[in-house]
Amino acid sequence: MRRFADLLRDIPGARLVQGSGDVEVTGVSNDTRRLRPGEVFAAVSGFERDGLVFVPAAIVAGAAAIVAERAPAPEQNPNGVPVAIVPDARAALADLAAAFFGRPSSQLPVVGITGTDGKTSTTHLLSAILQAAGKRTGWLTTVSTRVGETVRENAADHTTPEAPLVQSALAEMLQAGVDVAIVETSSHALALDRVRAVAYRVGVFTNLGAEHLNFHGTFEAYRDAKALLFQRLPPDGLAVLNADDPVSAHFARLTAAPVVTYGLLGSADVRATDVLLGPRGTAFTVIADGQERRLETRLVGRFNVANWLAAYGAGRYFGAGLDALEAATCVQEPVPGRMNLVDAGQPFPVVVDFAHTPQALEKALDTVRSLVSGRVFLVFGLAGGRDAANRPVMGALAASRADFTVISMDDPYDEDPAEIARQIATGFARLGAQRGEQYEIDTDRQSAIERVLGRAMRGDAVLLAGKGHEQRMMVRGQKLPWNDARAARETLARLGFRA
Repeated sequence: MRRFADLLRDIPGARLVQGSGDVEVTGVSNDTRRLRPGEVFAAVSGFERDGLVFVPAAIVAGAAAIVAERAPAPEQNPNGVPVAIVPDARAALADLAAAFFGRPSSQLPVVGITGTDGKTSTTHLLSAILQAAGKRTGWLTTVSTRVGETVRENAADHTTPEAPLVQSALAEMLQAGVDVAIVETSSHALALDRVRAVAYRVGVFTNLGAEHLNFHGTFEAYRDAKALLFQRLPPDGLAVLNADDPVSAHFARLTAAPVVTYGLLGSADVRATDVLLGPRGTAFTVIADGQERRLETRLVGRFNVANWLAAYGAGRYFGAGLDALEAATCVQEPVPGRMNLVDAGQPFPVVVDFAHTPQALEKALDTVRSLVSGRVFLVFGLAGGRDAANRPVMGALAASRADFTVISMDDPYDEDPAEIARQIATGFARLGAQRGEQYEIDTDRQSAIERVLGRAMRGDAVLLAGKGHEQRMMVRGQKLPWNDARAARETLARLGFRA
């Protein structure tokens, strides 16, 4: 437990305006649904509601103190719970959480990995390289949280969770003796101050595409949110930047840290040549530090070669050399939900991938196309509440790269999945694709998967895109059980295939 007054000392501009600062607090929260008795409640405003609206619920839940940008009305705080006023409740939430947990990132080196695609994969690959170099690692990703050898599912609704969960995870890693923490760092987390109080040592940039523009508004604002990671790096840290993405030059100008580049297309500090793609893995030659090494990995696709290069660029900061990289490539299994092969004895590859952005879908389709000489079948949809402008774009992309697509459901949330599918289909129409010939609409994802698996033959390939590792389908406030790989295996079994 910590004294409320002690925590407030770490909050710029904080003023205690009601009650005593001597109250002992047991944690920090901004969510009344999860708040536990004794915690400080930070009244952070959302996109639609003022944070003060939730103060009565926080008090009923047992909040020991309130932090807000304005004092709550007397009727909102009838018991006189201590109140501190701050200039920015969201920033205060991050600072309070860091202070409560003892600012763990001041003692634990943290790597932040940001970009539109490839963050989770690069996190796993960097962890494998560091472990091969004798380091204990922890991570916080879209998929899971790892502390030493313990891995648990990430139940948060965000790639990077709110600040109390970030700081709690880092403190747990520090307590467990982790040497390096790796945090998948989203643009939302940077823009919304979830990682404001994380002292990053290394920043890794994967790539940037048109995504989350419904939140950021413009591509430039999205880019600038990502840039915050590199602006916060110390002079003795490291920025690992993708030489194949022109946005890297912008980040390089903004950071005080030394820069290491990686890439496949031209000159870079860490680069790959002679990439050989296969249905069950990839071979490539890495060139770095004046050395060359031929490597083989079970990960499929050129983009995974880029992920290996990015991970190695960061690993070098912690003393990992090419031997560690080679050892990691030999043992690393495919990352959950990322270009995963479903093998039920069928004579054609079935690939499950998390691709849900234009560039990720393009790369996934191109990779699958390179594996076979026959047709490419695709099942995909797009989530509700996200960039509607991407729907026709990705429809056109699918029309140009897949032979037959079933547009289906993917986390519609509160939107009508049929309307989302209709918007995707406009992209097919722009290219002259005919419904029933090049594409079909079936918002029942199980039925959509059955359609393509029933049509695929030897020499063809099937890509199930968008859901990846996920175990649920989000439909009008419900979390319905769903997993693409499981659905594919069950369908293939019903079709008579046996592994």
